[in-house]
Amino acid sequence: MSALYPLWKQSLETEADVNKSLDQTSSTNACYAALVTIGGGSYNYSASHQYYSTVQPYVQGTPQQITTPTVANGVFKGDVITFTNVSGSAIGAVVIYRQNSGANTTWRLIAYLDSVTFPGLPYTPTGGNITLGWNALGIFKLGT
Repeated sequence: MSALYPLWKQSLETEADVNKSLDQTSSTNACYAALVTIGGGSYNYSASHQYYSTVQPYVQGTPQQITTPTVANGVFKGDVITFTNVSGSAIGAVVIYRQNSGANTTWRLIAYLDSVTFPGLPYTPTGGNITLGWNALGIFKLGT
């Protein structure tokens, strides 16, 4: 049930916020990926979720910046990323969010992905590294 968060898509149309670009690379204005636990007392996707603070309690490991982000023909792409020394509960999804210089209550949720190239989901971390590879066609496509 991978999805783009509807409130993020809505913000692209209705808000004059110049800090929504997906292809930024500064550490304070960039897209990040977070591994999250799902189901049974963990994170449950909701179309009404808007900010990282709703996801943060369910994050496993340290979120990683999506490096070399590009947007071309409506397709968002980025390099393979590695999460180091991940342990904890089973991971069921990856959440992409847009960090800014404000509090995590202002970092917009962009995408919820439960089918990515990685050891298979759900995946129970063992304390080692997890390498997250994106589909060669891109992470997601905007529009139809």
